[in-house]
Amino acid sequence: MTTNKQQQEEELLILKSILGDAIVDLDNDNIQFEIDVEFQLATPFYLNLIHDSNHLSTLIQNLPPLILTIHFHDEYPSSQDSPTFVLSSCYLSCEFLQKMCQKLDEVWEQNLGQPIVYQWIECLKEEFSLIHEICLSNQDVYERDDSDDEPRAMSTYQSDQAPHVYEQLIEYNQIKEFEKFLHGYHECSICMSNNIPGRDMIRLYKCNHAFCRNCLHDYAQIHINTGSVEWLYCPDSQCQLSLLPAEIKLSVNDDRLYYKYEQLLLQKTLEQMQDIFWCPRCQHPVLTGNEKDNLALCDQCRFAFCKKCKKTYHSQTLCGHEAELAELKRKRRKLRDQLQDLNMVPDDEEKLIREFLAIARIENSTRLCPNPLCQVPIEKNLGCDHMYCIRCRKPFNWSEAADQTTDTKVLFEKYESDINKMQKALQDEKSNREDSDENMLLQEPTIGKLMMKRIKKCPNTKCGKICIKYGNNNYLICEHCKRSFCFSCDNSIINPKQHFGVKCKRQSTV
Repeated sequence: MTTNKQQQEEELLILKSILGDAIVDLDNDNIQFEIDVEFQLATPFYLNLIHDSNHLSTLIQNLPPLILTIHFHDEYPSSQDSPTFVLSSCYLSCEFLQKMCQKLDEVWEQNLGQPIVYQWIECLKEEFSLIHEICLSNQDVYERDDSDDEPRAMSTYQSDQAPHVYEQLIEYNQIKEFEKFLHGYHECSICMSNNIPGRDMIRLYKCNHAFCRNCLHDYAQIHINTGSVEWLYCPDSQCQLSLLPAEIKLSVNDDRLYYKYEQLLLQKTLEQMQDIFWCPRCQHPVLTGNEKDNLALCDQCRFAFCKKCKKTYHSQTLCGHEAELAELKRKRRKLRDQLQDLNMVPDDEEKLIREFLAIARIENSTRLCPNPLCQVPIEKNLGCDHMYCIRCRKPFNWSEAADQTTDTKVLFEKYESDINKMQKALQDEKSNREDSDENMLLQEPTIGKLMMKRIKKCPNTKCGKICIKYGNNNYLICEHCKRSFCFSCDNSIINPKQHFGVKCKRQSTV
């Protein structure tokens, strides 16, 4: 007949074959041992933290094992007394462990006289599969009665340590998820390769997107070599999260290339700082304090230079950059004066802008006849490259005809043919306000400048209406008084053949 000792040894041998390293002997007689009860949770659940007035929550799917310590007594399993056991945990409350102890007692009562340890383990796993959330709090939510304490339930969890335990559980979950990732097979969304081992993949920390090492290496290398280190985002097209420096270092796997990345990143960062200037002699960053003072002194080579023009510091002379800005202001004032002298009402401005749009459409869809005596604009609809000018009867190839040098394209490219937007821009250019912003001064006044290059008042003193130059043709006819005049010299023209070619050119760019 099999003795209790033999049954204990057989049960322990079976447990070791099933659990492996999860079971550890605590003595040499095989009667006391410790088991790490691992939980295979099918779905993630919420781990909550209530800390003072803050409430944090995160999804996890892995928990540290529950420690089950077993001690076989001499009469087990034949007696009605179960083996002595202790449940230990660092994150579960004593109340929860007490309930688990009661569950294990119920399992023993249902299986008297039989080996029970494996069924206890399965019972604990089943109870944990029913958990949908765990709540940690820095406040005691239970009124504990010392008389009801269960000595078999040992918890080291303290309510004042809830934030620390919360962080430990999140870290444990991340470690387990990474171990699963390493032992699995994945697909790289860049090269579309399947069944790549996890050890050959890199999973990004912020977004959890994973890519093979070769693709991520090439991706990071291209950005570093081209200097676009500020665009080192996750390669996923729907993700805009930046890569961490540790991930970039792991991807490039090259100390020299990573050093280049650090230098470029430092340079990009310094360039965005308004109080940092680069020494024109040694290219060392220089930190300046007083914005009103143009002096910058390099700590590396001791070179004193001007912050604006980057030349040797000049305290008494006008800076070249300031002179350039002064010239821009002068040109803006001159343009404003010219626009104001036109004395146009809003209706006239709108009509003039519409005419400019019509001219722009013509000029951007036609080319000039190559005959220098003709220069008529020609439009090509269909057919081959061979063309024929019906005015001068000159045959030519469309590819040889010159595009009109027009600056009216800005009406389409910048203003998208929006009349209201162009009128607003014209009003801003006509205003008397002096732009103190340097960036505003560097922006060229497009609408006003275009008008002043293309319009002239009719020289007829009784008319004085505004006329617009089309293309390169300097021969203008006023639409109001029907007088003809030269755009170059403003003189009236009676015979175009006598005027052009002698005094002025018939064709000239604006």
